[in-house]
Amino acid sequence: MKVLTRSVCCCYLLYLMKMASRSPLALSLILLLLPIHLLDAQYFGQQMKSVIQWKAADFVFPSPQERQAALASGRYVPENCIPLDMDVDYSNPAQSRLFVTIPRFVSGIPYTLGRVSRTQGPSGPLIEPYPNAAIQERPENNNCQGIVSVFRVKIDECNRLWVLDTGKIGENRICLPQLVVFDMKTDKIIHRYQIPADQLVCELSLLVNLLVDVQDPSPLGSCQNTKVYMADVTASAMIVYDMARRKSWRVTNKQMYPNPDYGTFTISNESFDLMDGIVAMALSPRIASDNVVFSGYGTNANWRPSSDRLLYFHALASVTENAVRTSVLLNDTIWEEDVEAQPRAFRPIGIRPSQSAAEAMDSNGNLFFGLLGQNAIACWDSTTPYNPANMRIVSQNSETLQFPSGVKIVRNRKGAEELWVLTCRFQKVMTGSLNTNETNFRIQAIQIPEVLGFKSSCRV
Repeated sequence: MKVLTRSVCCCYLLYLMKMASRSPLALSLILLLLPIHLLDAQYFGQQMKSVIQWKAADFVFPSPQERQAALASGRYVPENCIPLDMDVDYSNPAQSRLFVTIPRFVSGIPYTLGRVSRTQGPSGPLIEPYPNAAIQERPENNNCQGIVSVFRVKIDECNRLWVLDTGKIGENRICLPQLVVFDMKTDKIIHRYQIPADQLVCELSLLVNLLVDVQDPSPLGSCQNTKVYMADVTASAMIVYDMARRKSWRVTNKQMYPNPDYGTFTISNESFDLMDGIVAMALSPRIASDNVVFSGYGTNANWRPSSDRLLYFHALASVTENAVRTSVLLNDTIWEEDVEAQPRAFRPIGIRPSQSAAEAMDSNGNLFFGLLGQNAIACWDSTTPYNPANMRIVSQNSETLQFPSGVKIVRNRKGAEELWVLTCRFQKVMTGSLNTNETNFRIQAIQIPEVLGFKSSCRV
């Protein structure tokens, strides 16, 4: 009887999933049913290990006097500094390095990209500007050879740190957005590319996330055949960059836009409105064999991605996940003719319980993503249909997982994949309730085998 009841519930849930795209009422019914299903899955939940935490972001300054001068002048306003993303460098056998971004949403943020130091300050470990202070200082002086504001970064297989600089402080455009690439061995800039102005929407565009696809990784490849996908969150588009050709182009589709029905966010009983478009992205694994089928890509369950990959993405103000083939995005000719070409190539594949700010996929095709309304990290096996019946909460904590804004899959020195998450209690930033006497920002991690119960799939 219990099995029959669960089966009937799942069938009804799937029916509601089909209706949800047409009716917010149907989605509300799903969310009423969903906690019953996910409570079963919490048996698999793991508490992530705390790595770093801050009450307020504090920095390494050249001297105590300069820190005091920055505070007095307003160049450093602690409550304005919001760590948003991180990545881990395991390339040095002696010690790892943890990088963090602090976007310049407003003024009062002395540095936007840093390395977490071993020096402890009153509010947490001090953040040392990377690669140095000079490249980030006083961007309002139009230092466009420096770095203005960074939301997210990515370290690739070739031991390069890719930095996506928005070029903006708040709403003010200081410089054009750019990609800046550092060699992790030398900490020197080895590549820089400025996004052309005609690929942006005036002052509106804000590039906040990037995916890096190295198609010729070391040691056999030269690492030059690299493609980068950048999310334009406010103008709802994607910029695609071909490193070998030093060429980029703009792509847009209706699935990148925010949905007004999900523009209100409620986290730990605090609500705010934010109509942000495309923000979260993830790439399907490279698969040498053609035996793996990604059944979530529309209705064509026979598509085998051999050399092609799927790019998963969603808007912040949305509960819909979407997918598109990278081969479509890389056809620059069609996008240069029409930035809205190939509209049917972007396919909604399903919905999740609440909004999500970040996601990442492991080498087995498991997609990990934050659930903002649940203060949780969930997982979905991409060989199954994308719906709540196939999603599993792998970690949930009402205190430590408030607003996961950075989610990364990192391979450690032993070759094991790790899940890294940065949470920033962004609801308190938006509502003005941030208290720098409380712990507000956390970086946590756990090995993927542990969080999945030593299975290769997070299939429910």
